[in-house]
Amino acid sequence: MSIQRSQLKIQILAGITALLLIVPMCSDIVYGFIKGFNSSDIVSYDTYPMGVPIIPTDCENISTINSNMGELQASDMKRETMLFIPAQVTSPAITVSSSIISLIAIIMAIYYIVSVIKMATVIMRQGIMNSTALKQLRKVSYSLLTAYILFTLSAYIPLWHVSRHLTLEGYTLAFPDINENFVIAITLILLTEILNIALQLKEEQDLTI
Repeated sequence: MSIQRSQLKIQILAGITALLLIVPMCSDIVYGFIKGFNSSDIVSYDTYPMGVPIIPTDCENISTINSNMGELQASDMKRETMLFIPAQVTSPAITVSSSIISLIAIIMAIYYIVSVIKMATVIMRQGIMNSTALKQLRKVSYSLLTAYILFTLSAYIPLWHVSRHLTLEGYTLAFPDINENFVIAITLILLTEILNIALQLKEEQDLTI
């Protein structure tokens, strides 16, 4: 009975883990498509072929919010705005290279999502202490890391190019920060190697017995 309960817990946790790994990536991709689609309705691509995020350098924007306790003071710490760059500032090489990297990143993100589903299926059926599960876990971790690096690079390249040609008053370019996907990928890689060592020790112990 205890083994069956443990297997049931593993199945449930594997399903929850798969959802937690997939949903943030899917939401980021959908948000990127929506933001790009909305931008195309606002400006012409021929006139403004590139858009980059900017944030105000002065974060002391104090506003008043009404509540049941009266007026409360609030500060807008980071307001990200999309700045559309005119064609004379942009470079076709930068635009094309960034688009190609973004496309590869999306393909890698799809591969990551498929790997997560396969990993969860294997863990539900066979558990995690087997070579098949570890192989899928390794695919998940490295595909997530690769997708994160590519997405970051595709966002960084246009910002780097614009920073060399454009100076903003009161605003600064919002370069990408290290987010939770990088931490998750590194943690999964570490977990994979630890489980791989544990599996090798288990197999050696089984052979000696």
